[in-house]
Order: sequence, then C-alpha cells, then structure tokens
Amino acid sequence: MSLATTVTGILEPFVGPTVADTCVRATALALGKTSDSLDRSDLPRLEESVRKLLRPVAPAATIDSLISEIERAAA
Repeated sequence: MSLATTVTGILEPFVGPTVADTCVRATALALGKTSDSLDRSDLPRLEESVRKLLRPVAPAATIDSLISEIERAAA
C-alpha cells in the first residue's frame, strides 16, 4: 500500500475522503511530487500538513495519536 493511501485512510474517518485526499495531494504538490511518489522521507512534511489540517478541529492528543499511527503504518 502506498504512503498516500495509508495517510488518506487514516485521515478519512476524521475529515472525510475528499479533504483527506486533498491534504495528501497538496503536500505532494508542495514537494514537487505526485501522491503516488511520496515516501518515508516525506513524512515530516506530511505530518506538518496533518497537524495544520486537524489543529482547528481535534485535540492535540488525537492529532499525536494519528501521527503515531501514520508513522507505524509507514515503517
């Protein structure tokens, strides 16, 4: 499973499929990549995007938990 698919799947229950996909694609574009070409080296930028996306709607502990889940899944 690709990193983009993994991150999107983890985010979907919280923000829905469209917003989750947009977050991942926007991060990839900012890195000059496509979603499918994201890899482990892009995790810091993805985590930053996830935190920015969720900060207004989720408690810090929930965001930290999701970031941990993303890191475990990407390992």
